[in-house]
Amino acid sequence: MNKLAKLTIFAGILCPLITAGAIASTAQAQPSQSPLAEPNVQLKVQRTSGTCPQTVGLWWLILPYEGGAEHTVIAETRDFADTTQLVASNNKLFVEFVSPLRSNYANCIGQTQSQEYPFYNVRFKNKKAYFRVDLRNINAPGQLITYKTVAASRPYVRWAIAD
Repeated sequence: MNKLAKLTIFAGILCPLITAGAIASTAQAQPSQSPLAEPNVQLKVQRTSGTCPQTVGLWWLILPYEGGAEHTVIAETRDFADTTQLVASNNKLFVEFVSPLRSNYANCIGQTQSQEYPFYNVRFKNKKAYFRVDLRNINAPGQLITYKTVAASRPYVRWAIAD
């Protein structure tokens, strides 16, 4: 094999590696500039009694596709609780998480209610916050909770809706 052919093969292998490394280092160098560094949805808490947070933040991401969309929601419970656990689930349409409230919010009784986001709800009672994703009242032919877990002590749910 001549030197020009070897050089061409070497450049063909090396250039994509250099490009990938440059992209990766640029992406890692700017995490605070992410448009989702803060929750992009705020649910207002309607307090009945006690000391309650004013809002509960959600990171809500939507990935549309032909005939539907995949939704990912993460509740920012770390503002009022340190831990979260999955407590109830209907694998298709309903999931609930519970978070013991910190002492400064332990007497909170209230809930979020949003006409814009009726499938997301947080209730505060009994020294706990209950985050719920409830797809049962969505008027669409196909919705489904596809994944649920606790990530970084926060409720994490992925769900889809399709025609």
